[in-house]
Amino acid sequence: MGLIKADSIIFLIGAGCSMDAQIKTSGQMIHEIEELIKTNPEWMPFRNLYFYVKSAILYADGIQGMFDNNINIERLVGVLRDLKKKERNPIYPFIGSWNEKLIELAGEGFSNIDKFDKLLSKKIVDFVTLHNNTMARVAYYKKFYDFQKSIQAPIRVFSLNYDQCLEKAKLSDYDLECGFDENSKWSSERFSNTSDISAGIYLYKLHGSIDWVRDSATGILMRYDSPQENAELIFGTDAKLQSVDPFLFNVYELRYYSLLCKLIVIIGYSFNDSHINGLLGQALRSSNRKLLVVDTSDDYTILILEKLSLDSSYQSQVVYKKLTAKEFLESELTKEKVENLIPDDDEVFQ
Repeated sequence: MGLIKADSIIFLIGAGCSMDAQIKTSGQMIHEIEELIKTNPEWMPFRNLYFYVKSAILYADGIQGMFDNNINIERLVGVLRDLKKKERNPIYPFIGSWNEKLIELAGEGFSNIDKFDKLLSKKIVDFVTLHNNTMARVAYYKKFYDFQKSIQAPIRVFSLNYDQCLEKAKLSDYDLECGFDENSKWSSERFSNTSDISAGIYLYKLHGSIDWVRDSATGILMRYDSPQENAELIFGTDAKLQSVDPFLFNVYELRYYSLLCKLIVIIGYSFNDSHINGLLGQALRSSNRKLLVVDTSDDYTILILEKLSLDSSYQSQVVYKKLTAKEFLESELTKEKVENLIPDDDEVFQ
């Protein structure tokens, strides 16, 4: 058992962490979009384009022998944005010609793809916006704040979600640092250990947020008081390594603190992002730190290790808890229980 000190524990949260707040999963989003495409006049013009792109994604998986996969919302938007690049796509010189059916459905200058992408992006913001009963829906997120107060040390939460659950659960007098200054402008300095900011929780939103908007002319990122239709979100291949902040900065911070901490708590992450998996695998490989995985599925530790490019010898470093995010936060996220999972310094850095 080890003591919880500053930066000895970090959190990585995925879509499963927000399910108990009634935020739709990717699969639920796809189901609703397919219903809209069949019945809603605004969406129906993109029906055939959607079916073509979906079929192409599943076909590509089939070639690799993956027949159990299904399309998710991030992958759909990621593919559309790759297609929008057209001649700017790095692999374009290696393509003999665009598929005739794609050209037919994409419209002149691929305008239909651009329109469909914008419609989807707007809908995703709507999907993850807390429209009603906000405080009741996010109440279990308050346990992050309770835990931080109990250990009397700041914690860092890395989120793959676009929603505002952690922000909305915050009490008015609590210091949650999201990286924006008094003018709502992004500043990486606010996460610096040398700054005069002393927050309880530092929140890094790795894939963007529904209240972020980037000025297309200046590149400046601003934060707003409410969700924005043109929110700064990244999907698919866009998310691998963005050359602009805060995305590049946030990934670097995840790498840095994953190699500094003793315990990485992962809640509701599906381990389907190869770049994130690479960082997690590196963290376990570099020392005897532990990974606490919270998920509603049956224990799939061996598969997790495979996705992290680790063999079964690392199994002892993974602690698996089959719980919902709400169950874990309300019953398991306590100072005493977490200290029982944290190894001593001699066990970690050997």
